[in-house]
Amino acid sequence: IKHCAANRIPVIPYGAGTSVEGHVNAIHGGICLDMNQICFVEAFENEDGIPDAVAKVGAGTTRKSLNEALRHSGMQFVVDPGADATIGGMVGGLSSSSLRFDPLANNLD
Repeated sequence: IKHCAANRIPVIPYGAGTSVEGHVNAIHGGICLDMNQICFVEAFENEDGIPDAVAKVGAGTTRKSLNEALRHSGMQFVVDPGADATIGGMVGGLSSSSLRFDPLANNLD
């Protein structure tokens, strides 16, 4: 990544390959970085043990696996682009779901 940044080489992240938010299209060259194996969810709690509304999530984590990890907290990630896309793929495409829920950009910190 540092080499790419120093040499102005585009880096295109690749998620689950659902192609819901777009797909790898290196029109100016570059490399594709597979983010699929960066899967983790770190849910946070305040000092009283109450779940916080913020979680640290790996780019390869899918929407369904994130919601499964959050289930015990009563929290839910409501952005649903219509496929089990990765969080990184949704961030890369600034995903939005139906008009019922906020777009992804409103759920990032």
